[in-house]
Amino acid sequence: MNRERILYEGMLVGLAGAVAVAVWFFLYDLAAGVPFRTPALLGAALFEGLRDTAMLTITPGIVLKYTAVHGLVFLVFGMAAAGLFALAERDRHVLLGVFMLFCCFEVAVLLAMMVLSSWLFNTLPPWAILGGNLVAAVIMLGILFRDHHFSVHEAMTSGE
Repeated sequence: MNRERILYEGMLVGLAGAVAVAVWFFLYDLAAGVPFRTPALLGAALFEGLRDTAMLTITPGIVLKYTAVHGLVFLVFGMAAAGLFALAERDRHVLLGVFMLFCCFEVAVLLAMMVLSSWLFNTLPPWAILGGNLVAAVIMLGILFRDHHFSVHEAMTSGE
């Protein structure tokens, strides 16, 4: 794969993952009767130091700022995943690195929330975070496996 293809694929994969998580939490917030609460909550905690959920005010500005950070993180992650998949076409053992990257990303999200504010776990349960990231991972991996010349079975047995 050439660089342009990897960049394109990375952006596609990253944006697909970002949208998947955003839709997951939009539906989660909608079910709770408070649309855009999660990005507002995370944005207020990140940018304004919010510590008390009762003080949360959902504004378009804070939602957009958090959405931009969220999108950038997924773009970087998507490019890393696309690069690893391109390497995996040459050496199947790199697929183990892909698996490790996705696992580390899950842990990093939870750790970032703990560092950002442990009180967020009382407001945003870990199952909701892991569920959103699982949906994103399935979509991102689906795109990557569709565009590359190896099967899911090869990915599962690459470390052997």
